[in-house]
This record gives sequence, structure tokens and C-alpha cells, in this order.
Amino acid sequence: MIHDARDLAALTDLTDGERDVFSRATQTLLAHSFIVRGAEKDDSLWNFSIRNIRLLELWFSFAGITIKRDETLGVIAIRPLPVMRTRLTKEATVALLVLRLLFEEKRRELSLARFPSVNVFDFVQRFSAVTNQELKKTRLVEVLRFFSRWRLISIEGEFANPDSIMILYPSISMSLDQEGVEEILGALENEGRNPEQEDQDDDLLFSDDAGEEEELEEDD
Repeated sequence: MIHDARDLAALTDLTDGERDVFSRATQTLLAHSFIVRGAEKDDSLWNFSIRNIRLLELWFSFAGITIKRDETLGVIAIRPLPVMRTRLTKEATVALLVLRLLFEEKRRELSLARFPSVNVFDFVQRFSAVTNQELKKTRLVEVLRFFSRWRLISIEGEFANPDSIMILYPSISMSLDQEGVEEILGALENEGRNPEQEDQDDDLLFSDDAGEEEELEEDD
């Protein structure tokens, strides 16, 4: 989509307070890839972003980044250029698959909670069932921190505590669609038939602008 840079003059129509919120919206998307309705203390950031979605699309378009949104799910996401996308390890890719499967199962259950949830033990058990491998504690913590950073989950408690509650955000569905689910399941099935097959990393839509994974402990 081609825009005239003069279109950004609409930014001057925002009040000082609105410009501050616009800045927070762009920073949130660049740092975490997603704005999820209900994930913040209030919905002010989501509501502002939806009202000004065209301006956000325009602002990001000059960097070659597109905006994807699903108001039913309550998710706004950026889709960066391929060179900006994070490459997932095999473990992280399978972990994302497990999160998607758990999210779809739990969202069908009747609950007063805004988002479905599981405990860490459930996640680990499902990971083992899918891969026939144990997820080591160190890798478990790394994977959960990684997805917490990207606003796919939040953890109430310690990452390594099997009783800690894992909140599953609808951004999981936007990160891995049904075609992606089938592709990963097919790769796992093929790997089962060819166990010596070399592992391959996958590209995801997450932006690399937020820095390295070691910085995750500093995130909120």
C-alpha cells in the first residue's frame, strides 16, 4: 500500500494526550508485536488503537510493516518484514503448537474468566505427549519467558513451578493459524518416521526490535 507522507499530518490533529497514547501503542507493538484487549489494566490502549487503526497502519507502512487485526479475538498485531522476524527453535515451535491446542480446547469451556488458562504442569504434559520428549526445566523457563514477552501468555507465579497459572491470550491464534498447526503436526509425524532428519527453525511474525531474549526478565 502506497501512502503520501503528507497523510501523516493527521498526527497533528491529535491532542498531546492522544499523541502520548499513540506513542505507547507503537512502542507496545514494536516491543511485543501485539496489543491484546483485556491484557492491560484497562482497555484504553486497545480502544485508542482501534479508533486510530488507519493512522497506525499508515505510520507502520512507511517502515514496510503491516498491521493485522481481529476485533473478534481482540488482537492487533504487526507483521514485520521477513528480515525482522524472529526464528523459532524446534522446541519453541512445538511449544507454540501446544499453546494453540490448549487455547482452542480451553476457550470452548464455560468460564467467567476473560481468558482461558492452564497450569504449567498441563503445558509440560502436553508438550511431552506431542513430542515424546521431556522439556527440561531450563528450556521450559526460556520458552515461557519468550512467549510471555510476546504477549502470547502471562504467568501467575514462577515459570518453573508446575502449579503456576498460565493465562492464554488470543494472540496465540493469530501467531499460528490452522494451516500452521497442520504443517507442524505433519513435520512432527514425518520426523517420527525419519528420526535422523535435521531440525529446522521456523520464522514467526514477531519483530526483533525488542532486543535479545536475555532481556526478558526486565519486561513487565
